[in-house]
Amino acid sequence: MAPFRYAAFFSILLFLFSVPTTSATTVIPVSLTQLTQKVDTIVAGVVRETHAYWDEGRIYTDVTLETMEFLKHPIAHRPETIVVRTMGGQIGDMRMEVHGVPDLALDEEVVLFLRQHGEDYTIYGLYYGLCRIETNPDDASQSVTGPVFRARTTQSADTKALSLNPLPPNGEALDSFFQRVRDLLPPADETRQP
Repeated sequence: MAPFRYAAFFSILLFLFSVPTTSATTVIPVSLTQLTQKVDTIVAGVVRETHAYWDEGRIYTDVTLETMEFLKHPIAHRPETIVVRTMGGQIGDMRMEVHGVPDLALDEEVVLFLRQHGEDYTIYGLYYGLCRIETNPDDASQSVTGPVFRARTTQSADTKALSLNPLPPNGEALDSFFQRVRDLLPPADETRQP
């Protein structure tokens, strides 16, 4: 009877130590001001291709974006396409989702707030760094929406202070949004605007 008791005890210990641990991603609402100032590139474009692949046991997706307009870019050359690397994606029946990481669909028009790492770009602020461009079918007018509009408050990355979000919660017209972003650019970036 005693060997069975020890076997059961060790089986429970083995189970407890073999259960994989999980971690959570906390997404802090980032203001449009912080997004604009902390990124290298702000670009509007169309998702033309997605490619998911394995890297060190995780799925990543490279998103090829056909660029339409740069609101901010560190160099004068404006490439016609850029590749944005995101964590998560789907390969066959295997899907990996990461909380806070936006999903980009083919032919979707977006505005992305990006940081550059070598040849690759990543979205800054997780899903706060993605705005979607929507076209009204009645009059073909375009507006910009996204989590950065819907957050009631934002938190400073430097001081951790909370502020009310001044953006309209339902988004705004594309031209108005572009002008709002340009007005927030630091003076050093004024000469780099297209």
